[in-house]
Amino acid sequence: MPSKSETRYLSAVVATIVLCLAVYWTSLGGGFLFDDYYNLLDNAALRAIGTSAQDWMAVAMSSDAGMLRRPVSMLSFGLDTVLFGMNPWAFKAVNLLIHLANGALLYLLALRLVPRLPSNPHSASHSDSRWVALLIAALWLLHPLNVSTVAYIVQRMTELSALFTLCGLLWYTDARLRMTRGEPGLLRSIAGLCFFGLLAILSKESGALIFALAWVVEITCFQFETIQPKQNRILKAFFLTSVGLPLLLLFAFVVTHPDWLSQAYALRDFSLAERLLTEARVLCHYLLWIIVPNPGWMALYHDDIVISTRLLEPAGTLFAILFIAVVIASAWLLRKRYPAYSFAAGWFLVGHAMESSFLPLEIVFEHRNYLPMMGLILGLAALIIPWVRSRLTLRSTMVLGIALTAGLAGLTAVRTLQWSDPLTLAIAEARHHPASARSQYEAGRAVIIAGAKAGTRESADLAALPYFERAAELDPGQIHALVELILIKASRGPVPAARLEDLTNRIAALSYFPRLNPFLDLLVTASNQPLSLEPEALSRMVETALANPRFPAKVRATIMNNYGAYQFNILHDTQQAVSLTLAAAAEDPANPYFELNVAKIALAVGQMDVARAHLDKAEALDRSHRFKEEITHLRTQLGD
Repeated sequence: MPSKSETRYLSAVVATIVLCLAVYWTSLGGGFLFDDYYNLLDNAALRAIGTSAQDWMAVAMSSDAGMLRRPVSMLSFGLDTVLFGMNPWAFKAVNLLIHLANGALLYLLALRLVPRLPSNPHSASHSDSRWVALLIAALWLLHPLNVSTVAYIVQRMTELSALFTLCGLLWYTDARLRMTRGEPGLLRSIAGLCFFGLLAILSKESGALIFALAWVVEITCFQFETIQPKQNRILKAFFLTSVGLPLLLLFAFVVTHPDWLSQAYALRDFSLAERLLTEARVLCHYLLWIIVPNPGWMALYHDDIVISTRLLEPAGTLFAILFIAVVIASAWLLRKRYPAYSFAAGWFLVGHAMESSFLPLEIVFEHRNYLPMMGLILGLAALIIPWVRSRLTLRSTMVLGIALTAGLAGLTAVRTLQWSDPLTLAIAEARHHPASARSQYEAGRAVIIAGAKAGTRESADLAALPYFERAAELDPGQIHALVELILIKASRGPVPAARLEDLTNRIAALSYFPRLNPFLDLLVTASNQPLSLEPEALSRMVETALANPRFPAKVRATIMNNYGAYQFNILHDTQQAVSLTLAAAAEDPANPYFELNVAKIALAVGQMDVARAHLDKAEALDRSHRFKEEITHLRTQLGD
């Protein structure tokens, strides 16, 4: 029969799990959001599951995110599709289960590392370590900053990378503890890091940080302590190879390929120097959001954070850089005297070393803290709890821990309630971040989508206008909100010439071709329904887009194809429509979609032989059978 203390402890474990499930439960009904559509719903490989075209290799390689395409994550989405279909509730439930698994792994890792972090490694009893480890896991599991990772389906990539990273670090820690007792464990420690590191990397590229995180564990918790001097040398050589060598190779690549970074940053609205300056402030924001978790500061988009252009513009830039420099220096100098502090700082900074450094990525995303926050909480708890215990009774310490956990749970419940409905989430984020163009734009879209579902699309369009106007004003480099404004106004009457000229100028200035997608959608809409758009104005936009040298062939082909549809359906200029669609096929000859469209136009005007010829070309190009149903339907119409 378990003792009273054991029963109390097991009850606390169960309560933590139940509380986490209860807090996140409302977010499971939030449906697909934002990038979920592109990565999941519109993913041809996932849609083919259960059909004759099913191909698991295609599923594994179906993501465009990252150099390695994140096959482990994509296979997990494929397995979900097999078991549950495209059910967003089920996808989110799996995310929540992975989150709980990560919490369990964090608990096991803390259980092993906390006793080694105080100045006296033997100062914490086994019982105390268990309670401290449970508190660490509970604080992390219930932190509101994690909501945008757990409740956002596509961020399973971040969750899985963290899962395998924790598995590898737990394996490494167990092996190192065996080595400190004189038992064999060297090969086990290295093999575990490499095996789980590979799975972490194939889930998301940031999994490569597992080796640097293991180095943080080593220098703060073990300090290369071994029984045999040979093992010490091998460990140091391993970290020099797994951490130092990749850094050296990366440096050599950047030096020998200077155009790589410059070309990548040409697609961004900020330079390399501006990103580095800004990221120092962003790291300070992250720390603030973790330590003072105000849900009002949190959001999916943080484009309202001003880019740093100089050390004193904005003024906080220099302070942030000095603060980060002091943290790095003090963590290194105090690694033996205060290893818990060094562990917290080292893990947090290393965890951000890839996505918050020089790489030309987006400036801010909350999900980047999913793994870094674990070590920060673990290290700070190991540092602060002994100090608290020396001043408070055990009962008072327990009450304080429960209060902290309950407080975080309450704040997380506020966020998950927002995430339970796309419209509620979008409106809340637009309200909390009035200077965020993306938040304003997404609020407008959410209003329209909700109105369309409710059968009140006309009034929803009008309600969305202020959000689109605000977004267009905030970010003159984007066309998303402006296109929505023009479409709404064009469906009701003439569009002011100034709006159309503004869109034309923005298209000319676009440096990153995916940002042209709203204009491509505008052409599709204009070809499918009458809009009050002057053909001359639309023609100028198309000419401007085709003249932009930064758009690749596949984008130029889509512009011509969509404009050809407008010529055929609205202006009834068959010759121009055929000419444009043929030009699109010539521009992107490997795409069956354009040949298929030429066949459709030929069929519509009664040119059966021409339609068959282009349909044959489309069928030959359609190796993935994406257009199989359309081709079969056209064959039937042709009488074949």
